[in-house]
Amino acid sequence: MVANKKQNNQQQSIEQINAQYGKLPPQAIEVEEAVIGALMLERDAFQMVSGIIDTTSFYKDEHQKIFEAVKSIVEKEKPVDLMTVTIELKNRNQLEEVGGPMEITRLTRRVASGAHIEFHARIVAQKFIQRELIRVSTEIQTMSYDDMVDVEDLLSEARSKLNGIENTFTSANPGKNMDIVAKEALIDLEADVKLNKEGSTPGISTGLRELDESTGGWRNTNLITIAARPGVGKTSFALFQAVTAARQGNWVNFYGLEMKSTDLFRILLSGETDIARSDIRDGKIEDYHWEKINIAVGELEKLPILWNDDPDLNVNQIVANTRRNKKAGRCDLVIIDYLQLVNPADKKAIREQQIAEITRKFKQMALRENIPVIELSQLNRDIDKRTDKEPTLSDLRESGAIEQDSDVVIFLYDKDGIKLKISKNRRGKKGHPDFWANEEKTIFADSEPLSADYFKNLPVNERFEKDGPF
Repeated sequence: MVANKKQNNQQQSIEQINAQYGKLPPQAIEVEEAVIGALMLERDAFQMVSGIIDTTSFYKDEHQKIFEAVKSIVEKEKPVDLMTVTIELKNRNQLEEVGGPMEITRLTRRVASGAHIEFHARIVAQKFIQRELIRVSTEIQTMSYDDMVDVEDLLSEARSKLNGIENTFTSANPGKNMDIVAKEALIDLEADVKLNKEGSTPGISTGLRELDESTGGWRNTNLITIAARPGVGKTSFALFQAVTAARQGNWVNFYGLEMKSTDLFRILLSGETDIARSDIRDGKIEDYHWEKINIAVGELEKLPILWNDDPDLNVNQIVANTRRNKKAGRCDLVIIDYLQLVNPADKKAIREQQIAEITRKFKQMALRENIPVIELSQLNRDIDKRTDKEPTLSDLRESGAIEQDSDVVIFLYDKDGIKLKISKNRRGKKGHPDFWANEEKTIFADSEPLSADYFKNLPVNERFEKDGPF
């Protein structure tokens, strides 16, 4: 009943568009007839098209009813043929509505076999998507003229509708054969072997040897969650990862939703120059500092990092920006600081559902764009009440979906100095990778420098190469 109501609403919308513009919506009636006819001729025809088209894909109401009857027969695990379809339509009191037994017979005579049914089904799907784009565009246009509709709600609704159409199209993917998957896996494996022999990590290097050994670096399609309590240094660690990745030639998209980009840059300057973070923050700069600052700025400004500090960004906007930058060749890694500050698409849902929606979309973004995505996250306050401050997966704040959607979960915590803990790792080892960070958490390295002047005397562009702070 609900499906019929939806079909009627779509049909009415199409008819309104037809009347408004004096044009027939995109359609392929003869191709629809060929598909319907082939469904009643070939035993496995329905399985060949079930992932490509559905009832609403057909333009003619009569064809929708026949296809729905075919679906019902298949669900009952009965054979689909001229007789069973006729009986099913008769039982539904729809036989005469579709043209009677003579029309059903005529449709089977439209094709000699179902050899080309998949090709024909894709034409039907294409016409359906074109009609849907016209319908959705008209609805968005109507909403745009309504001054009572909030512009953010309008944009969110537009994205939701367009994503719905895109999902309809991408769901038509019938899957890959095993031999194709095997070949692709071997190509990836050979690439990883080559990198290993060269002493490189398969993914984007984290800049920390033991973390690389545990994770293989930041791998494409992975969602990585880095979680900590406030003040532990997760933003500084994320900045270190951004600069480390950029120095390897990767485009980094950094979403700083808690601080202005200029303030984040000051943190970077502190690490690059070894000038106290508080001094750079408050402008307590001596004349002799400016040479260091100018050298550091000259190095940093060349790095391929895109900064976005818009606090009003929602998850759909981040996904759209990422897709656009990826197509432009300007996105190899995304870093979001931090998860709980991302605005959800559905503002009416409860908080746990909102976080679940955001993390799922970030994971889908990593998969679709074939990039690693790092999301920073807060931890629950309860950890502060415990004697043992070492975090566990249950400390992730506001939603179990964070753990579920993440490929890697890393905790930062303070226990006689900043520590790392890998609590989830789908493709590698868990544990406590060893590393060193300075007191202000602006410099990260594999181990503590031999002297305080060690890094000061190195040119900025050599620091990463010598296992030092970025």
